[in-house]
Amino acid sequence: MTPRTAQSSANGAVTVGELPNAATDTAGGDSWDGFVKLWLANGAQKVWRRHSDAVNGRLLARWLPPRIDQVLKTDLWDEAVGEGLFSALSLRARRVVGIDIAGAVVAAASARHTELDASQADVRHLPFEDATFDAIVSNSTLDHFGSVADIQTALVELRRVLRPGGTLIVTLDNPTNPMIALRRAIPRSAFDAVWKNFGALAARMAPNPLGATCRIGTLVRLVETAGLTVRERDAVVHCPRVLAVIAGDMLERGGSPRAQARFLRWLLPFERLAALPTRYVTGHFIAVRAVRL
Repeated sequence: MTPRTAQSSANGAVTVGELPNAATDTAGGDSWDGFVKLWLANGAQKVWRRHSDAVNGRLLARWLPPRIDQVLKTDLWDEAVGEGLFSALSLRARRVVGIDIAGAVVAAASARHTELDASQADVRHLPFEDATFDAIVSNSTLDHFGSVADIQTALVELRRVLRPGGTLIVTLDNPTNPMIALRRAIPRSAFDAVWKNFGALAARMAPNPLGATCRIGTLVRLVETAGLTVRERDAVVHCPRVLAVIAGDMLERGGSPRAQARFLRWLLPFERLAALPTRYVTGHFIAVRAVRL
């Protein structure tokens, strides 16, 4: 484990805790391999993942052009453990390319979505030519790094492979959301103890340590420093996530498909909170849409 001390930007926005190289830095694919294998074996969070996919799918519908040639998704966790965003992306793009640092994630996503062009790669060192993609979707990928410097490196690399006029969508953990802040305050030793003693439970609740992230103003500055122009900003996933995950897990084990569908319909209206001034407190993720001019 490599200790990281807290850093702050000009407005005190950046939050970085003590982070392990493997569990929270996407350079550590081996840890994610074990995590996804345990997750898949325990059938974790299937109902919750459907809600997460629906919210992210709505964001894509708002922010992506209706027709694009090639799109890159910067991690494949969503597609490995559920439907993910592949279907939503394939409706808009002729070719959907996905990368992930973990081989097990790539394998699981490829098995689930045979038309997905998936490969193992680090988003900070992409194996693509300049100006390859018309759009890039990076949802909760860059917040697995151990430092904001890594986020900046990844954004510069994403700009490199994006075509002029192309769209980049980035989401990160929201450090001003109280639940994210609380989870960030949990010491690394507590995560280790949960995984050691309650592996199956950990796989269902996914208590992995969080990586570096920042507030919305800092994210905008990082994206623009990388050479992109921010067009829109927002916050997403406004429902009480912990309670929703627990309720969804109970419904997965004992609820009917109709009850699960009703529960998911009940969760979606929480996204209306995005229209309020408090959206950057209630949202679990901050989001930015940027273009390369």
